[in-house]
Formats: sequence, C-alpha cells, structure tokens
Amino acid sequence: MGLLKKLTQLTSQKENEEETKTESIETQKITYKEDGKKNSEDCSGNPYNLEISLETIYQAFENKCKRDALSQHQLKQPYSAEQKGKKTTLLNKDEELRRLEKNVNAVYTEIDNLNKECRKVKTNPEDYLLDVDKKASAKFWIGISFLIPLAVYVFVFYISTSFSAFFREFDPGTSLFKGMFDPEALSKAYEAGALELIFILFIPFVFFALGYLIHMFQEKRGVVSKLKIVMLFVITFLFDAILAYLIDEKLYNLNKTFESEAFNVSVAFQSVSFWVIIFAGFVSYIVWGLVFDFVMKEYADRDKIKTFIKEKKEAIFEKEKKLIKIKVQITKIEEEVAVIKTRITELQNIIDGFILPVMNYKALSTEYLQGWQYYIASELRMGREGKDNLLLDCKKVYDRHIQNLDIDTDTYQNKVYTNTL
Repeated sequence: MGLLKKLTQLTSQKENEEETKTESIETQKITYKEDGKKNSEDCSGNPYNLEISLETIYQAFENKCKRDALSQHQLKQPYSAEQKGKKTTLLNKDEELRRLEKNVNAVYTEIDNLNKECRKVKTNPEDYLLDVDKKASAKFWIGISFLIPLAVYVFVFYISTSFSAFFREFDPGTSLFKGMFDPEALSKAYEAGALELIFILFIPFVFFALGYLIHMFQEKRGVVSKLKIVMLFVITFLFDAILAYLIDEKLYNLNKTFESEAFNVSVAFQSVSFWVIIFAGFVSYIVWGLVFDFVMKEYADRDKIKTFIKEKKEAIFEKEKKLIKIKVQITKIEEEVAVIKTRITELQNIIDGFILPVMNYKALSTEYLQGWQYYIASELRMGREGKDNLLLDCKKVYDRHIQNLDIDTDTYQNKVYTNTL
C-alpha cells in the first residue's frame, strides 16, 4: 500500500508540474501580449521599433532558457537517454568485434597449421598415420625410367613376332634374330591389308592389359585372386609358346633335310630357338609386369600424400572463405561503430549545449505581435489604409525575424544549439 501511495503521489506531482508549466506559458502569453501593446503604443506601432523589440525579447528568452537548468535537463533527457543506449550498443559492438578478431586469429592459426602439415607430410608421413615409404617419389621415377624402355621393347617384340608368326614368309638363310625381329613389320603389314595392320598393332596391348589385370588381382587378397593370376600367367606363356612354335617351325622347315622329321611339339621342346623366342618375350614381359606393379605401388604411396595435401588445400580454401566472411562482418561492424561514435559525439555536444523550445518562443512572440498589432488596429489614430499598410509591414518584420532565426518551421518542437556552434 505504501508503494502504491508513493506512486500515486509521484503521478500527481508530475501532473501538477505539467499543469504549472502550462499555466506559466499561458501567463507569459498574456504578459507578452500586454508588453507588445504597451511598446507599440510608446512608438506608435513603428515597424523598426518592432524589429528591435523582437530581437530584444528573443535574447531575453534565450538567456532565460540557458539559465533554466531544470528546463534544460528535461529538454535534454531524450538525448541523454539516446546517448546511454548508444553507449550500451557500442559496448556490445566492441565485444562483438573482439570476438570476431579472435575468430580471425584462430582461422589464421588453423590455416598456418594446415600449411605446415602439407609441408611436413612429405618428409614425415607416419606422423599423419600414412603408411608411405619416404623414398616413394625417388623409387617411382627410377621405376618409370625402367618401365618405359621395357614397354617399348615389349611393344616392338610382339609386333615383330606376331607378324613373323602369322603373316611373314621367311627367306633362305634367315637367322633366329631376324626371324623374331623384322624392322619392316609395320610397312609390310600395311601392304598386306588393314586387318593385318590392326592385328599386329593391337597384339602388344593385349599383353599390356594382361599385365594390368595381374597387378589389379595382386592388390586383392584371397585364393581366387591368386588362381586368376596363375591363369593369366599360363595364358601369357601359352600365347608366347604359340608365337615361338610358329616362328621356330618356319625356321626349321627352311633348313630341314630329307632325313629330318616333321616339325612337332616334341621337336619344338628340344629346339633351343623355341625356348629363346619364349624367354625373349615371356621373360621380358614378366620383368615389365613386375616393374609396372612396383611403379603402381610407389605411385599409390605418392598418391596418398597427394590426396592428403589435396584435402588440406581444400580445407585451407574453406578457411579462407570463412575468413573473408568474418572480415566482411568486421568491416560492417567497424562502420556501424564509427556511426555510433559520431552520434554519441553529436549527442554529447547537444548535452553540453542548450535547447531552445522553438514552439514556446513562437507562441510568445506571436502574442507579442498580436499585442503590437492590437494597438495599431484599435487605438492608433490613423486612416484605415494607413493602418492596413502598417499592420502588413509589422507582419513582414515578424516573418523576417522568424526566418533570420531559422525557426520558420513547424517540423520540430525544439532547436538544438551545440557547443560546437
């Protein structure tokens, strides 16, 4: 009950203050009107005297407003409240800026760590749980240096032996080497026809494909994979054996006598040239396959590092995009902070200055003008036309006075004079 009573008393006190303020303005209006009438009477309504009087009452009104601390405090209360709110907002913005700057530093640290990982993984892959040989890159390039010449040899060998075995007619005196390798195999196959050319060109790729399949099956565990590898080796050996058999048969028939038996598998197995042809192709093919498998494994190790680095680079790219977004936020907040600080300074200038209640002055000065004009219209002894002209001149003086003070508007209640003016 005590609190309610106190609130009621405060409300009543505020209402009384408003009523007193209203009564005071109304009382001042009467006083200003009477003063205007009296001063007009003293100078017979002279517009020049009106101009001087208006300047005088404005200076008196302004000085009174400056001295009235309570009134100024009440007028400045909205600006003080706004400044307090702006300062609170500024504190929040500063806190947000500090948080974002911490995020920027954290992101920079993360990017730096990712770059360090990209550099260190090449020398210490085991630190990042990568099962990689440190010398994988060197071994890879050494393997490539062997693999390419071997691939060229296998390619040339199978083109020559395929052409010699299936299409070539041997001349008397042809040696084993010339029987296996024919430097004109491609040109002769081209002359023989397109199918022959295509056949001998693609035969080497069959063997390369078999080598690739062997490598792929070696990467898989299980008995089935091992059986497939054995089967592929058997197929490769049989194909080499067929080529060797056909070439050796042509060489045998070219040099046989009437006493020589017909060429068959038993004769081929006993022929040195038969086994030379097989091993010249099959053994080189096996070596190529082993080197190819080695190179692929080393490449896989190198690829692990490349994949690791690629993932880290992608992570760095995402961090950089995040960094850009944060910096955009920081720039935006800094601009908002600058605006808030400017407004706080403006409000402080207003608080340090004084506020002129424009509408109050216009109301009082209007009353003064009415009192001035009342004397002219009612008591001054002058013709009607002369009075009208004098009244019009006085109105012009008043309007000019209001314009010179820059208060000829109804869009604002008070006019603010800051300490910077």
